[in-house]
Amino acid sequence: MRAGARRGRSAGCHEAVELVTDYLEGALPAGRRRCLEGHLAACAGCAVHLEQIRVTVWILGCLGAGAIPDRALSRLCGAFLGSGVSPFPEGGQ
Repeated sequence: MRAGARRGRSAGCHEAVELVTDYLEGALPAGRRRCLEGHLAACAGCAVHLEQIRVTVWILGCLGAGAIPDRALSRLCGAFLGSGVSPFPEGGQ
């Protein structure tokens, strides 16, 4: 059994999660974009993830530097950490 399958996500889901930022920035080559869009059309979980990231980027883009209150930033970081996804590269700060 693949490691991704044990956690309820396929290898396609892991790749989709990794490509979301490039997808939203329009930085994916056409072939990879089509493959990702095909996966998103068939995978509700990844489609929800894409929309969550899209909304997060939009909301954060509305804020100026230093505009995120410490309590809100802590809750956001907690939400990422609670999902098993670190908001920090390599799990550090």
